[in-house]
Amino acid sequence: MSVLQSAWELISDIRVRDVVDIVLVATLVYYLARLLRRTRAISLVNGLVVVSLVVLFLLSMGLPTLNWLLRGLTYGGVLALVVIFQPELRLALERLGRGGLFSGVLGRLGTHRQQFLISQVVDAAYRLSEEGYGGLIVLERRSGLMDIIRTGKILNAQASVELLLTIFYPGSPLHDGAVVIREDEIVAAACALPHSESPSLSTSAGMRHRAALGLAERTDAVIVVVSEETGAVSLAVNGSLSPRIERPQLTERLMELFEAEQEAGFFFWRK
Repeated sequence: MSVLQSAWELISDIRVRDVVDIVLVATLVYYLARLLRRTRAISLVNGLVVVSLVVLFLLSMGLPTLNWLLRGLTYGGVLALVVIFQPELRLALERLGRGGLFSGVLGRLGTHRQQFLISQVVDAAYRLSEEGYGGLIVLERRSGLMDIIRTGKILNAQASVELLLTIFYPGSPLHDGAVVIREDEIVAAACALPHSESPSLSTSAGMRHRAALGLAERTDAVIVVVSEETGAVSLAVNGSLSPRIERPQLTERLMELFEAEQEAGFFFWRK
């Protein structure tokens, strides 16, 4: 009976502010875990937990000199964590900054122009596959890609199957790199993309696939990859890579992505 009474007293002491506090902390931990999942930071977190447990054990032993040393190292450790987790912190801030405040770039196109552009990209990808050429096509969404665009050659040309085939023809000086498309325009070609260091990526994945996944991990861009070795067409988006995707599935997936983007922008501006 005393146990039930103690439990009731504990529950009765909980205030609304305490519930809000617990919910906010749980939400923060959940989204932090989602952010770190599939990144190399998760192994660092595991190591940090082990080190923290060891430090707490040593502090509990009451050794004055060792405790003084460990407390001194704690302050420097906070700064070290900021440096170690800098890529993940940057990614979190980028995701927060693009959290639905603006509609996607491709989403601003009319439905007809959007469908036409997607058909051009899909046709170009599978034409490249048939010809045995490699390709890397980036479709910009909310995240600005000016840092990527600056690494290539500015074109500002209407996107078309013929132009994409010309760019990725092995004899072209622009074939080695990525094409960036904003709205229905090829903004730049021969662009350099950041490479992924994800341990989940197959060791057989080529440099184009690593570059596509690297950009998909850092931005919300959609990247279509054509393998020069196998001719397989893949899609990288939202930090994941879908290998060997067929033409109908690629078209359907692109339409879903940009229709959802367009609807998100529409509902935001209505609000």
